[in-house]
Amino acid sequence: MIKAGGILAIIAGLLGLLAGVVTLFMGGLGAAFSADGAGMIVGMGWGGILFSLLVVVYGATAFAAPRAGATGLALSAIAGMALGGMLVAILMVPALIAAVMVWFGKAKLEAGQQPVASGHWKGMAAAAVAPILAAVLIGGQVVGSKESASASTTTGGDAQIARIGQTVHSARFDVTVRGMRLADVLGGDFGAEKATPGTVFAVLDVVVRCVDKESRFYTVGDLLVELDGKTLKFDRSETVLGLSSPVGSINPMMEKSGYVVYKIPTAAANAPMYWTPGRGFDKVRFSLNAPVAPMAAQSAVSPAPTLPAASAPMPNEGNASGDQAGLAGDYADPHNSLLKIRRQATGLFKFSLEAVSPNGNTGSAEGDLTAAGSAYTWRDAEFDCLLTFHPSGNSISVAQKGSCGFGMGVGAEGTYRRRTGP
Repeated sequence: MIKAGGILAIIAGLLGLLAGVVTLFMGGLGAAFSADGAGMIVGMGWGGILFSLLVVVYGATAFAAPRAGATGLALSAIAGMALGGMLVAILMVPALIAAVMVWFGKAKLEAGQQPVASGHWKGMAAAAVAPILAAVLIGGQVVGSKESASASTTTGGDAQIARIGQTVHSARFDVTVRGMRLADVLGGDFGAEKATPGTVFAVLDVVVRCVDKESRFYTVGDLLVELDGKTLKFDRSETVLGLSSPVGSINPMMEKSGYVVYKIPTAAANAPMYWTPGRGFDKVRFSLNAPVAPMAAQSAVSPAPTLPAASAPMPNEGNASGDQAGLAGDYADPHNSLLKIRRQATGLFKFSLEAVSPNGNTGSAEGDLTAAGSAYTWRDAEFDCLLTFHPSGNSISVAQKGSCGFGMGVGAEGTYRRRTGP
């Protein structure tokens, strides 16, 4: 029985090693995509490998020292069941059976069936040391990862709170939230998407810059809503036709802007909201509509420009008063360059510009405007172009940086005066 138990333990341990490697691979894959609990799975993968290796060692030890081998086998198998992951736990069952076989096989030998030297309690105690130490080590890692994952769904603790307009930094990305708003309808005329009854869209305007030395894939983060004493986590974003997204592969030193959209219950619309960016920002929270206490100096968060702390205007949303309430309309400059601004059903402002130079050359640009304090901006990364629109009464001053792909001698700079209303 001792020999059969030892062989069974060795087989179970070898298979457990393979199961531990599979668990470790799954955890690493989850960590690559910033999946919740990935760190805990990685810890269990290492635990499965370690406890399976101990099962193999104690299975071999059982041939020469059955009591010590059975003790080490039993403790290693139990620890593997608890801390090695599901696949390893299944294979630790035959390892535990092997420990029982070796123990009772030794008991029969001591009863006088065969003359075998009796074991010592010191050997059993020594055999118990390695599984116990391994259980403490792996258990601490697994429990710590579990607590970290649980803490990542709350807004308290040591989380860094950033405001709209600030930039947060990680080893791979810089992320800025330029605005947030709620909407019932998103998309263009032909691809408009309406929120289902009882829900509303939470729309975040986000800029992501890759600061690594190679291209990296950015993934959507989590929207956290504090409602009725609970923290609700929304980790699935919506894809809306006509709205660009920052999700995807970004080359080094390049940035990608767009909108991250979540569908949330209407009841949560006025609750405190926080956003955790994806890929390495587990301890960062953007406060989207909740008051933010003054921040201490934090190296991972850049100071914000002059924007409201509690909530910033959503790009293209404008103000509800003053010059920006009637921003939509047709404008022209002295050279007959024509600027058209329209407010879409989504609440976003879209512009089209036909610029004309004094000698008759032309150039054009169009796109969605992004609110930047009292001004609006539009950026075209392809042509390294930045247009800034400054509304003032019935006119708009336009500043240009970059060539913007216009014709020779053509520029968008100048003052455009209103010709027609919205």
